[in-house]
Amino acid sequence: MEKPINDGSHSEELFSHLKTMSEKEDLPRCTSESHLSCLKQDILNEKTELEATLKEAELVTHSVELLLPLFKDTIEEINFENANLSALNLKKISEQKEILTKELDTFKNVKLALEHLLRKRDYKQTGNNLPSMSLENLTDNESENANLKKKVFEKEAHIQELSCLFQNEKSLETKIAKWNLQLRMNKNEAVVMKEENRQKTVALKKASKVYKQRLDHFTGAIEKLTSQIRDQEVKLSETISASNAWKSHYEKIVIEKTELEVQIETMKKQIINLLEDLKKMEDHGKNSCEEILRKIHSIEYENETLNLQNTKLKTTLASLKDEVVSVENELLELQEVEKNQKTLIEMYKTQVQKLQETAEIVKNRCENLLRKNNQITKTKNKNVEKVDGNHNLLMKLSLEEENYLIQLKCENLQQKLEQMDAENKELEKKLANQEECLKHSHLKFKEKSAEYTALARQLEAALEEGRQKVAEEIEKMSSRERALQIKIVDLENELRKKNEEQNQLVCKMNSRAQHQEVCLKEIQNSLEKSENQNESIKNYLQFLKTSYVTMFE
Repeated sequence: MEKPINDGSHSEELFSHLKTMSEKEDLPRCTSESHLSCLKQDILNEKTELEATLKEAELVTHSVELLLPLFKDTIEEINFENANLSALNLKKISEQKEILTKELDTFKNVKLALEHLLRKRDYKQTGNNLPSMSLENLTDNESENANLKKKVFEKEAHIQELSCLFQNEKSLETKIAKWNLQLRMNKNEAVVMKEENRQKTVALKKASKVYKQRLDHFTGAIEKLTSQIRDQEVKLSETISASNAWKSHYEKIVIEKTELEVQIETMKKQIINLLEDLKKMEDHGKNSCEEILRKIHSIEYENETLNLQNTKLKTTLASLKDEVVSVENELLELQEVEKNQKTLIEMYKTQVQKLQETAEIVKNRCENLLRKNNQITKTKNKNVEKVDGNHNLLMKLSLEEENYLIQLKCENLQQKLEQMDAENKELEKKLANQEECLKHSHLKFKEKSAEYTALARQLEAALEEGRQKVAEEIEKMSSRERALQIKIVDLENELRKKNEEQNQLVCKMNSRAQHQEVCLKEIQNSLEKSENQNESIKNYLQFLKTSYVTMFE
């Protein structure tokens, strides 16, 4: 009976499956936010994969255990068959030997892969010291590692047994050479062995019935496996739909990323515009400062001119004060002259009054004299008549001369009075003019002093206004500079925040992309696993079919 060669390919697929498991573990983990969930999923996946590898190893050991009795049966058949069948038996033995060697090699590779997985598992358990899962995972992993180590030790013992069998096979090859010689020597014993072989064929028919029952059992198992495969296909369709959803979500994230990049570019443009505005504000501030400095220089120049004018006004005030003092002295002199003139006028008035009184007295005397003269004339006329006319004429002439003299004196006195009145009027006019001049000079002095005080006040007010304007402009400049600095700080903070947000979004996008890539890789790996499992199941089924076909041929 021939052994199938597909069993070795099955073990090789198991070894490649373990390699893919070890390569999967080297994939990058998720970001800090989904790290715990990824670790949990990885641990569960590792558990399932280890269980699958252990199941596959058990299947391989079961197949080897099935092969061993067949190998023994073939060896027993070789002992009792004819010499004509020795070449076929040798071929069978060589093929079975190759299958066993392949199985042993695959067992060794499986052992190494399991040890590698266990070491990586121990390294991960020591490296991933997560606070929330540390105790539970350690206890669970230690128990699982202990169970896995026990299973590995059992497999190693089984492999040692298989190696012993392999050594026995080598010893059997030497024995087969001897048996070939004995077969040539024992042709006579073949008839008896044929009868025994007929009996063995009956036993084999019974065994074939048993194997048919086992085939029925295996067909039920195959149906179960097909149902499981269908379930896995449903799960694959679900995973494909989930991957499509992830792809759509990833496209949305890419669109959001482009929008964010556009927003970032707009923000950069706004920042550039704001910086240009800041430069313009600084230039405007510099220009305003220069204008303020120019105004300050102009105000200082005006202050200097006003100070010069003040000095000039002070000199003019000093000269005016000197003039006022001289005018006051002149006024005092004029007042003294006026007093003297008034005293003279009073003297003249008293004299005039006296002269008037004397004139009146003279008039009265003249009148009296005239009366007396009239009387005298009357008496003289009377006496003239009596006395000579010569005496009357002489008397008249003397009286006329006296009257003429008195009239001349009166006219002289009147002329003097008129002169004195004219002089008094002229003096009064001069006094009025001088008083008007004094009043005018007083008014000018008051006006100039008022103008001087007003100018001084204006200068002080202008200086205060200039100082206030300078202080206000300095305060405005300082406030503008502060506001600009605050705006710059705010803009820098906004830039930092936006850069941080951009970096966070980029990190999130990268983490999402990595997570999606990891998920896609996991889905692909799961698909590959399922395909490999399906192929391994198909190969195993083919192996069973071929083995049963070879058994019943």
